[in-house]
Amino acid sequence: MKSFAPTGRNALSALCSLILASQLAACGGSSGGSSNTPPPSGNNPPPPPETVSLTLTGKVTDEPIPSAEVTATIGEQTFTATAGTDGSYSLEIEIEEANAGEFVTLNARGVDDQAFVEFTSLAGSFQTLAAQAGDDGTLSASENFATQITNVSTAQAVFLQQANGGQPITSDAVLQSLASQVNAQDVLNLAAAIKLAVDDPTNNPLPEGQTSILALAADPAARQSFINALYESNRAAFNAAQVAIAQDPNLTQPLENSVIESYLENEGFTTALLSTDAAFTFNYTGRVQHFNLNAGGVGSESSETYEQNFTWTLDGSKIQIAYEQPVVTYSWDSTTCGTTFAQYQGRYVTEGATITFLDSRTVAITTSSDVTYEECPDLNTEDLVSTSARTVLSMDDFEVIDMEEKYGQAQTIYVWDSVKNEVVADVAEISEDGNGRTLLTNLTFTWEMNADGGPEEVGKIVQLEFSNGSEAQYLSLRDVDDLASDLFWEISTSPTGPVLMGAAASIFADPEYAVTEITPADVVGRYYQFGIGDEIGGDSRLKGFRMRFDADGTGAQEEDFIDTDDSVVILDETVPDNESRAFRWTIEEGVVGIEVVVRRTWDRANEQYNCVFDGVNADCVLFDERRIIPIVVNDTGRYYWLEVRRSAPSGGAVTAETPATHLARFYDHEPFEDAAAVGMAKARVSREANKPRELLRGPTLR
Repeated sequence: MKSFAPTGRNALSALCSLILASQLAACGGSSGGSSNTPPPSGNNPPPPPETVSLTLTGKVTDEPIPSAEVTATIGEQTFTATAGTDGSYSLEIEIEEANAGEFVTLNARGVDDQAFVEFTSLAGSFQTLAAQAGDDGTLSASENFATQITNVSTAQAVFLQQANGGQPITSDAVLQSLASQVNAQDVLNLAAAIKLAVDDPTNNPLPEGQTSILALAADPAARQSFINALYESNRAAFNAAQVAIAQDPNLTQPLENSVIESYLENEGFTTALLSTDAAFTFNYTGRVQHFNLNAGGVGSESSETYEQNFTWTLDGSKIQIAYEQPVVTYSWDSTTCGTTFAQYQGRYVTEGATITFLDSRTVAITTSSDVTYEECPDLNTEDLVSTSARTVLSMDDFEVIDMEEKYGQAQTIYVWDSVKNEVVADVAEISEDGNGRTLLTNLTFTWEMNADGGPEEVGKIVQLEFSNGSEAQYLSLRDVDDLASDLFWEISTSPTGPVLMGAAASIFADPEYAVTEITPADVVGRYYQFGIGDEIGGDSRLKGFRMRFDADGTGAQEEDFIDTDDSVVILDETVPDNESRAFRWTIEEGVVGIEVVVRRTWDRANEQYNCVFDGVNADCVLFDERRIIPIVVNDTGRYYWLEVRRSAPSGGAVTAETPATHLARFYDHEPFEDAAAVGMAKARVSREANKPRELLRGPTLR
């Protein structure tokens, strides 16, 4: 397996601090020998407590915040200083040595017209910071970047505290453990919104009644509403703010030689788009990028669909990458073509990337791509510059896998299909004797728990060897719920072929919830993709994309939107220009078991949609087919299934040679009798809408 890189100097310093702490505890106190001081007697006063001091230096910036008041909080103590005209500060701290394990949080607030600017940074324990400062007792941003109090550090702190259940961060260990629970893209989105509010408050004012950026950012609902509003008001400016953050050396962590050397020793570093949002896990592709750095300025990048060689150079705090051949990726982007809002497939051609570190565990990746849309050339864009954020993975981010519960059961995994030359989702049956088979690609495999790594890998890596010559390793990032997990996979396509990496949903066929049979009566109703509610629009009146299955074997794809009159409009097959949404459905037996087959068709002779497809009548053309393989359904009517889909290009027909996508999905079932009571059968999507998510590539076809 390609190694997960260590997280650099901060991790090493934290380790040194833990060693120092254990040594102090073992000795019964400090090296100054205070533990040998006899107790006071008579009227002799006790000696004053030993103290330790440290000076923190850095900058309060997004653009510099002049004369900001900087405060360090350690336990119940505070220390203050005033920043200069360029935002630079020097803050002296002196505390009792007994309190050296306390955590240091930095805050800064602007003055006058910038009094609303309030930033924070989670610096670390005093003893960790002191160890990093060295003999001179002064800690600078080059030694610990957390002394930079910025829009980025503020966004990171807000989401880390949220991941900590809303409680303050009080130790280095907690700070490190929470990194993988934060979606780095959410951090970048919030940092961009803060930047717009600070740099141009006239056009991007805080909401009425809000007087502090930090207070606003700490309120999840208010925060997301503010981000959405800024994004909607000027999407180009929002995107530009994200790019500017990645290009600002005051906001990006310098890359020390020791960090680069560790990457050279450990085959680079692996980054991933992480989220606790189930819809994100199930819907987005291209979430993993591994950058393999080799000596001599060469290397390669592995992702879900490609492994591409590149050359790389270190440019200050940036790693500049130039691909040997342009990288081509695809994304089903929700956008408006003319007057029609829909998903259109974008083809992105990218020749390189710039990687900057927002901290030791978070990277911003900036690319420039030529984008074309076959179905809507008006959307074509040359040199689309965009930035996304990802988390640098370590083995601590993965969970121990319990293989015993999977013996004799099935699990969806991701395998190399050597016929299609791509990685696809499949259903694997796993045996206790170390063997197994996949049901769609018809592969046999052997499996074992990887035993080659260090103690941090024990129980976390399942290694498979397939009958087609490919090998794979699987790790679990997290459990989505009792029936699904976020699965990381690394696949060697052949001994000499490319190595691909990705992360996506994996469904466990728990026998208690397994779908072993299904009748037409079971199918009837509406099925809402990723739950009831619109995840991007966020309007409570919207219920989102769904499929309607009628009792007579017909149905339609439905979705809703808010029109210019602020009314809800439901698009289905009865709305002009939407007749293609109609479908017919049947229950059939497939290689895995029962399948619900959904077919959308076109009658050439009568020039109308939804003819009965039998494979014989040449006038009835099949242009879209979903083969839905139900796997489990929970107690609330949430169905988890594998969807095998073939779609023909515009005007074409699906044939046996049409490439198929294999996607793990979940849909919430709403019986027709419950439809009038909005969300009565199932809970709505409860998260606040995340509109800047539209800037991310990788959503799949609905």
